Amino acid sequence: MPFNILIVDDSTCMRKVLKKTITMCNIGEVTLFEAENGKEAIDVVKKEWIDLILTDINMPVMDGLSMVKQLHAEDIIKNLHVIVITSDRHEDTKKKINDCDVQNIIYKPFRPEELRQILISVLNLEDNKNDEHSNSEGLDF
Repeated sequence: MPFNILIVDDSTCMRKVLKKTITMCNIGEVTLFEAENGKEAIDVVKKEWIDLILTDINMPVMDGLSMVKQLHAEDIIKNLHVIVITSDRHEDTKKKINDCDVQNIIYKPFRPEELRQILISVLNLEDNKNDEHSNSEGLDF
């Protein structure tokens, strides 16, 4: 089953890393979309079917948590999953993330295998760990 994943991050480099990591995860057919901030992400979600959003928190124009709140307010989010990827480990930030009802938090730096396991869980996929293309051990991002 194909999946549409939206990567939301103001860093072009981080979006490239996430795209490469998702490809390395070998979770099946995936179409990747990108947005530089929450406002752009909302525009994408209104135009495209999105199964999963991977979002940073701190971005210009509209931050990731404001984006999630707006998606909730517009009742757009009920059929899609949100995973926050951040380096901010402050307790107040963790509480704000949890209050937004996101599925998971991944802290930078992360290992591709960590992202792979979360994608498998959130998208309800089988873990084909023996697949030759799923070898993402040893790479830190």
